[in-house]
Amino acid sequence: MKNFKTISKPFIVAEIGNNHEGSFKNAIRLIEAAKESGADAVKFQIYDPIKYSSPKDKKRIIQLKKFALNKKDIINLKKKSDELGIIFFATPFDIKSANLLNDIQDFFKISSGDNNYFDLLKKVRSFKKPVIVSTGLMDYKNIVNVVKYFKKFDFYKKRENLCIMHCVSAYPASKSKINLNSIPYLKKKFPKVTIGYSDHTMGNKVSCLSYVLGAEIIEKHFTLSNTFSSFRDHKISLNPKSFKEFVKEINNLKNILGNYSKKINKEEKSNYLSIRRKIVANKNLKKGYKIKKNDLLIVRSQEEGILISEYDKVVGKKLINNINKFDNFLFKNLI
Repeated sequence: MKNFKTISKPFIVAEIGNNHEGSFKNAIRLIEAAKESGADAVKFQIYDPIKYSSPKDKKRIIQLKKFALNKKDIINLKKKSDELGIIFFATPFDIKSANLLNDIQDFFKISSGDNNYFDLLKKVRSFKKPVIVSTGLMDYKNIVNVVKYFKKFDFYKKRENLCIMHCVSAYPASKSKINLNSIPYLKKKFPKVTIGYSDHTMGNKVSCLSYVLGAEIIEKHFTLSNTFSSFRDHKISLNPKSFKEFVKEINNLKNILGNYSKKINKEEKSNYLSIRRKIVANKNLKKGYKIKKNDLLIVRSQEEGILISEYDKVVGKKLINNINKFDNFLFKNLI
């Protein structure tokens, strides 16, 4: 996959993040479960603990070191994803991590916490690979600045190479404050950018609604179990069973929403003639009679006949044979 144009929509990302808690074995299990649950991609978070959090926050640093994946882990997770046929990518939280990921993934994700970290944005932009930017902690003006920053490069002027994700950076995010109308708003304001949604709410309802409102990429946190540990992210994640239900619901919605068009479908066609009104005679009429408006009755009829939409083609015509009361008019009988 080289850009967001080549993936099926909606593109569903299982955000594993740090739910592996530093265990390569758990990371593999998460990838396998995400594939089984119907995700299109798995996403991890890659960082250097010292470059991510203040060294003064020793408790945080200890946890980050415990959860961090090394280069060998990342490469092997990518290989495993390729074997399973699920897309692997990760969010880099520092420039060194970005350089590492550039060797193994086709596109990048920028987290909400780093969407104003322009040194990191500059590095990722230099790779000329598609980029997804979460917009938590940003207002419209901030988003404009980031979009303009990427679109300075011709590569990012193509809609399929830049995605901005509506996101509310709260864990969990309150459904009453999620403001999903930001999605159609962003689609209108940025027609040349792919628009997605990164969900931190509980359950899958909001993510499903985001698709109805136009989200083309949907990111949802994923865990093996919501009671896996006390780590916060497990609580706001979908487990394999609920993620599978989420994917199923999205596919149902995809079928319900259909295509961006208006056509007569197959089910309608079978009812077309029986539902459409036709023109019938409201009295017995003789051969050679010139048809007047008050000779016509407009009704539904199961028989072959002339539709009401062609009413003007009947009035003023002459009959070439007799027609009985309540019979359908046919063009072959008119001159």
